[in-house]
Amino acid sequence: MGWKANTRHHSTLSMCAGLLLLLAPQTATLAQGGAPAAVVRVLVRTALGPAAHVLVTNGSVNVQTDESGRAMLRLAVGSMTLRLRRLGFAPDSVQLTLHAGEDTTVVFLLREEASLSAPVFVSSTRIERRVEEEPLRVEVLAGEDVGEKTQMHPADLRVLLTEMSGVRIQTTSPSLGAAAVRIQGLRGRYTQILTDGLPLYGARAGSFGLLQIPPLELRQAEVIKGAASALYGPNALGGVLNLVSRRPPDSSEAIVNQTRRAGSDLVMFGSKSFSEHAGATLLAGAHTQRATDLDGDGWSDLPGFRRIEVRPRLHLSDASGRSLMVTMGAFAEDRGGGSAERSSPGAFPESLTTRHADAGATGRMQLADGLTLAMHLAANAQTRDRRFGSQREHERASTLFGELAATYVAAAQTLLVGVADQEERYHNADVPQFDESRSTPAVFLQHTYAASDWFSTQLNGRCDASSAYGTVCTPRLSVLAHASTLLSVRASVGAGWSAPLPLTEETEVFGLTRLTGPFAVSAERARTVSVDVGSVRGPLEVSGTLFTSRVKDPIGLRRAGNDTIGRVAFVNAAGPSFAHGGELFAVYHEEPIIVTAFYAATRTQETSPESGRLRESPYVPRESAGLDAAFEEDESSTRIGVELFYTGPQAVDENPYRSVAPAYTTVGILASQRIGRANVYVNLDNLTNVRQTRFDPLLRPTPGEGGRRTVDEWAPLEGRSINIGVRVRL
Repeated sequence: MGWKANTRHHSTLSMCAGLLLLLAPQTATLAQGGAPAAVVRVLVRTALGPAAHVLVTNGSVNVQTDESGRAMLRLAVGSMTLRLRRLGFAPDSVQLTLHAGEDTTVVFLLREEASLSAPVFVSSTRIERRVEEEPLRVEVLAGEDVGEKTQMHPADLRVLLTEMSGVRIQTTSPSLGAAAVRIQGLRGRYTQILTDGLPLYGARAGSFGLLQIPPLELRQAEVIKGAASALYGPNALGGVLNLVSRRPPDSSEAIVNQTRRAGSDLVMFGSKSFSEHAGATLLAGAHTQRATDLDGDGWSDLPGFRRIEVRPRLHLSDASGRSLMVTMGAFAEDRGGGSAERSSPGAFPESLTTRHADAGATGRMQLADGLTLAMHLAANAQTRDRRFGSQREHERASTLFGELAATYVAAAQTLLVGVADQEERYHNADVPQFDESRSTPAVFLQHTYAASDWFSTQLNGRCDASSAYGTVCTPRLSVLAHASTLLSVRASVGAGWSAPLPLTEETEVFGLTRLTGPFAVSAERARTVSVDVGSVRGPLEVSGTLFTSRVKDPIGLRRAGNDTIGRVAFVNAAGPSFAHGGELFAVYHEEPIIVTAFYAATRTQETSPESGRLRESPYVPRESAGLDAAFEEDESSTRIGVELFYTGPQAVDENPYRSVAPAYTTVGILASQRIGRANVYVNLDNLTNVRQTRFDPLLRPTPGEGGRRTVDEWAPLEGRSINIGVRVRL
């Protein structure tokens, strides 16, 4: 294996581009063949308007209504019963007698029915399904939770997932604030970040991806824990974070936010419906933050940045079941940190200038009864200028992605078969030995079988033909057994793999100039197993998880001999890494109070690339816990939330001051008051004023691996923070 693989595959991308033209919604008549059939068009409404995501079935054909509340079925002639179901509404049905060639329209008005929870649909498994019916465990953050996190941090996603057990946002570069999503103890580079199922921010969003996505446009965030390569290929060894955007006719909003550390945010989300079949959204924002040295050591504890972004989306659909979403996005960001006094002797300024543009589309069309065709297409290009003291690196990266999948639903079985192709290119003008172009075409399938009302299974399989690592096949099997909402059990076992790149969490800190190579490394392989048990009783929902994972040939860095300038080698560790543990999660919701609590315990072990000895994996807290209690009074439109988070001891690496970081606890309060169309809020974070530099210096006494000047961040560097703002409904 070398770094120069150049094989290219365009078949899948060409098919997807062709399908994009076919999916432009318009009324069309599909050729009929075989047995006599009739067309039934369904329009479903509630007292508030069109009802989307309603399951319409006659026992053998199952479809869901679109955003306009419409669905179309082609059914065999004769007598039949059409049934409708959606969580939160009373089920309905109608008896029909169909004749060949007839086109029948049926209108339903659903009545609300008391429900223990709001309906939540997930799409991360490529088939939109109620989260309760999905055999693969998908955790969802939606509704008020997303709104609350948006007000706490409008600029990026760092606080979005803090309430999820087993999910940790790990800061990987204290100088510039880079962060990664670590799932159940696995490294952040193993987590695939998608937007509406598309890699808009690159196949590998990197440690700065979370910092460049504002949450105002999000409807919900979906997380799949454990090896998900069987669904999404080599970038999902540890899991998937899928960000689902808001759609018309959602409300238009704007946020103006100010922090005590000279940070400002202005973000606007606009939504417009042109007709019942067409609409658009627009996200636009501007953000600034001043670099701040809180402890007076001459080094910025809080990086500075300036960013502007824009993202329009167009949504189209028609009565025949066709839909199309097209998006384009761009942002420009300048980020800086390092030495607070950049002109002084021995100064070591750090900076990152990023320019990014992307485009993507998703489409769906119904070909026949129970048969649909879906397309995903994305392309992006990004340039980054990086400075580490006097060292500079100019890099350019791009990703081209296409996926085509057919889904067939027949009674209790759902079969999805698809092909995908992903091309990644990387060029570094200052370190050209790491230039690379790789291609990864793939085939995948997914079979879901609802054997009974209480038992279902899902089998995923995928084979990736990597131009760098050959063909790798990964399976995943998930099982769901449940007795109504009182008890549900999920079990999942899967395999994953990762195609290593030299851009890791560590090299994001000091660049590639001091990375020796290129060397041939093996692909990383993983196995994960998890068992989840959940129960809902009245206003209380409780779940527990046991998990274990093993990664073979994990990538690490090793010092290059007795080198005195910090050069390191990119190598496979001599042994595997392990993680296992358990999670508890509970939600109590009875208006006007909602309480969320979690506890997670994780134990890890890995082989040090330096010494070859077993050690505890760094930056994985042995225990973590959180409590979030909110009170919301509808009459006064007042909301008060209190958060408490505990982070247990964790091993650290490349730290001359300690080998284990101590536990700490943070407390936050968010209060908001609605006044007309405006929501005024104040957020007080880290009231306990935990700050890493109160324990040890951030600066190292001497440069470490790669020439790095600081230790890694294992506790907040900002300390106590306050932000206030106004969220206005336009």
